[in-house]
Amino acid sequence: MSNPVAILRHVAPFDAASDKAMAEIVRVTTTRTLQRGTVLWRGGDAPSAFSVIHSGLVKIVRELPNGREAIVGVFGPRESIGEVAIVRGTTYPAAAVVCSDSATLLQIPRDAFLGWIRGSTELSARMTQSLADRLHAMHSKVEILSAGSVESRMAALLLDLSRRFGDDFDDGSVSIPIALSRQELASLVSTSFETAIRVMSKWQKKGVLETRPDGFVIRDMELLRQAAATVLGART
Repeated sequence: MSNPVAILRHVAPFDAASDKAMAEIVRVTTTRTLQRGTVLWRGGDAPSAFSVIHSGLVKIVRELPNGREAIVGVFGPRESIGEVAIVRGTTYPAAAVVCSDSATLLQIPRDAFLGWIRGSTELSARMTQSLADRLHAMHSKVEILSAGSVESRMAALLLDLSRRFGDDFDDGSVSIPIALSRQELASLVSTSFETAIRVMSKWQKKGVLETRPDGFVIRDMELLRQAAATVLGART
């Protein structure tokens, strides 16, 4: 594994921590590697650790009244998960499940994490800003799910994944190493499995994107931006 300090430095509030504080944090940080389908926590569980993803993917899943599940979000390398419940002192509102072949996480005990936050004005301010950014991202997701056609929402989702996890190539294409099933894509944009297949198949036939076992390759970013324009407006 890469240096834990280098990984933690990519997430708030550790991007503002001193080297001395980071040394203390790393001493109590543990590493867990989990397989696909492993449940990190369920809705209603009390948080026990602050988690940062080193590799792999974790989906946040909420159970609907009809018994079906809805994916609230997908998180990947160098992103933290579950921090809102830790800071607010509440239980998790949804479950967290590994959705890649495996996922490796760095975890810091909740009490130690809160102790550092409360003991530093700088870290506390950085954490507050991070939570505000997460709230903004949640509002953006609501916009995606409540406006535009399924094609527009799917395009907006792929653009978001490319921004967060994509690798750019010289020919203008973007590789997204995120292996999501059609059912997972459908859940993320609130549509049916059949509709998700139809939209993705249409784009594949047009050469807009290519689906691979380890994710997607977008070959026409401009078309996706145009398709997402009704949802994202000027922000695309």
